[in-house]
Amino acid sequence: MSRENPFAKLDMASITANQTPTKPGYGMTGAAKTVVRSIEDMAENTKKLMEGEVIVDLDPRLIDASFIADRLSDDGEEFQELLQAIKESGQTTPILVRPSSTDSKRYMVVFGHRRLKVARELGLPVKAIVKKLDDITSAIVQGQENAARSNLSFIERAYFAQNLLASGMTKDVVRSSLAIDEAMLSKMLGVVETVPASIIQALGASKKIGRDRWLSLRQLVLAPALSKVAVEHSGSAEFLKLDEDERFDELHDYLKRYKVKSAAKTPKTAAPAKDWTSSDRSLNFVMNAKSKKVAIELSNVEAKPFSDWLSAHMDRLYDEYRGSKQKTDGD
Repeated sequence: MSRENPFAKLDMASITANQTPTKPGYGMTGAAKTVVRSIEDMAENTKKLMEGEVIVDLDPRLIDASFIADRLSDDGEEFQELLQAIKESGQTTPILVRPSSTDSKRYMVVFGHRRLKVARELGLPVKAIVKKLDDITSAIVQGQENAARSNLSFIERAYFAQNLLASGMTKDVVRSSLAIDEAMLSKMLGVVETVPASIIQALGASKKIGRDRWLSLRQLVLAPALSKVAVEHSGSAEFLKLDEDERFDELHDYLKRYKVKSAAKTPKTAAPAKDWTSSDRSLNFVMNAKSKKVAIELSNVEAKPFSDWLSAHMDRLYDEYRGSKQKTDGD
């Protein structure tokens, strides 16, 4: 049986917990240093996967998905190209699997999900290396293999990071798996924790959309009203008919237009109306005031007579108002 190096493109040296730059002269001590050393040890052990491992043929029906999801959609054209290549030339690079922790006859894929899917579709055995790995090492290898191939989009990497944390992994492990620093991890989590999950699923992998555009979308949906609009629009049948690579821009532009339109339509908050009723209940007075306009409405049986009297005495009443105002200003 032939052997080959399945990790030729995988940067094993980068599988460490100290990806975050540290200030000169500030060494790690205590628990932090222990965590880093542990992950470095695991990285070194993982590097040995390439040394003398046997490639075997496995029934793809016996292999389960990874316990950490890292993809939001199929790769479409890329997947079809891979399928055609394997169909014509066979599978040249094996996948990595680990024995199942619940069934001795089954396995869990660590990386090679697309090659596994191709084998299932073609009804062929899948070439694989079987290795006993714990959850942390599996997560690091899975993330680093994806990073080496550069086939995960920003949102898929953020989605993977969120799933790693949800499974109980530490941020040290997440940073090592994705080869990112604390600042980038914070941005990724800020997106996936703010943008509703239904929107992320509707947008899919968004292969051409980078960090800045996702941060812009996050800023838009921080407003509860826009978040609700985004959920409704992204879930519409018309939106889902769009090609996946068109959806992000369509939603982002729609929300920006909606925001501008809503701001133009939103009237300024008006002061509450003031009302008065005479003691004999024969006259009702309601006043609605704005910054430079006041509307007065008189009603009931005395409305017309009182309005005539008011009009006839406006000069005197206004002079009294001016006098009272001058007196107040003088005080």
